Amino acid sequence: MSEKGYFPNLNGLRAIGAFIVLGSHYAFFRQLLGFQEPQWFPIPGKVGVALFFSLSGFLITSLLFRELEKTHTIRLKDFYIRRILRIWPLYYLILLLGLFVINRIPIFKIPVLSDRMYQDMSWLNILNVILIIPNFNHYYIPYTDQRWSIIVEEQFYLIQPALLRIFRKRYTLVFCFCLIVFSSELFYGFVHVLRLGKFISPNVIDAAVNQLQYLGCIAEGCIFSALYYKRESIARRFIFNKWTQAAVLIILIVCICVSFFVKHDELYFDLRWYSLLFGVVVLNAAQNPGTIFRLENPVLNFLGKISYGIYMYHMFCLGIGFVIARAFIRTPWLQYTVYCLLSTGLTVFVSWLSYRYLESFFLKLKPHGERKKGAKQAAGATV
Repeated sequence: MSEKGYFPNLNGLRAIGAFIVLGSHYAFFRQLLGFQEPQWFPIPGKVGVALFFSLSGFLITSLLFRELEKTHTIRLKDFYIRRILRIWPLYYLILLLGLFVINRIPIFKIPVLSDRMYQDMSWLNILNVILIIPNFNHYYIPYTDQRWSIIVEEQFYLIQPALLRIFRKRYTLVFCFCLIVFSSELFYGFVHVLRLGKFISPNVIDAAVNQLQYLGCIAEGCIFSALYYKRESIARRFIFNKWTQAAVLIILIVCICVSFFVKHDELYFDLRWYSLLFGVVVLNAAQNPGTIFRLENPVLNFLGKISYGIYMYHMFCLGIGFVIARAFIRTPWLQYTVYCLLSTGLTVFVSWLSYRYLESFFLKLKPHGERKKGAKQAAGATV
């Protein structure tokens, strides 16, 4: 990390994560429309989200450690204001577009799902999405389902800065984050021992377990940050080794191939396993001058900077790209090619416009003294 708090290569990783999600949704969107189409993109979208989770946990924890070193405290109010200004504008924009615009336009309606959304609309469901609460009642809003990971991050960062502010010892922090990593197993065991399954719906239990597993993915990124900042020698001796980096990259490729080509199950491996492997990648990319993960170039930096927009807008752009391609092209393979290329280009363009004219406006409202490059990375440490 530079003196200004900038971590190299992380924009590149963020860009890769965004395009993993986008690539996995080319076929997924057509499946929503009723096309019997196999998934051809080998990397599941949730693997890309696991990369985001690990990166987010590492980056924000590292910058909070830096704030502690400089000021001996963490300004919680400033932290939450930065999160609100970075996350909420796009979150609520796509929510409004999904609820009141795109699903009302006939050519963009998703069969069954768009109409069901309005049938199931209630004050309880609306309150759920407005308050950024986990979707335990399974209220589905077409084109906006990507909100789920934003909800996970917002829940996590309600408590994470306070943990760093209260617990200063490395092992105490690592222990707290480990509890979060394994909180789904602890919760499930708690429910089983007390036989709470008689009183709680299985769907609610499953949703809670999934939510806790996602929180664990972010906590793993926090653990890598804590271990590095509190015991740098361990990282330099073992994690920074080029053989370790190569082994992690090979394991990631093997896991993805086994899931896609052998098991045909994108969640065959726990997302926390992917997040653990990505933690090694992120730490090396950010802190190791000799890393094999060299991703500093203008294109990846640009795409990484607008990656939040890519993640939030891409489903809308897939819908627009599909409608245009279907309207003007009849040859199936050419139509599909144009759909993918047009949707991708439109996603990047809309995300750039959003970052320049919408997101940047809110970022300028950050608390004073937070306009440095590293602070911008912290504000953008999300999907």
